[in-house]
Amino acid sequence: PTGAPPLAALKQWLAISTSHEDALLERLLLVAYQTCAQFVIPDALAEDWGELAPPLNEGIIRFAAHLYRERDGGGEPPAAVAALWRPWRELRL
Repeated sequence: PTGAPPLAALKQWLAISTSHEDALLERLLLVAYQTCAQFVIPDALAEDWGELAPPLNEGIIRFAAHLYRERDGGGEPPAAVAALWRPWRELRL
């Protein structure tokens, strides 16, 4: 995605006030965005960070925070994140 990732929102969520881990947090935001892209229909994601639907953006921030806290954990989105993304998921019967 283009534009600035929501780094400030992620740092606020994690209560991080320094810039020491900004590079890591930006990588985690990118991984969270890519995971979201696999979870939702292709048309749901905007090309720019600033144009994402608020629930998708919030889910990406929460998932990046989850990845930060659970560094050796699995790559599956938690239920709260999946619930934010679910309206943009394609249902297959």
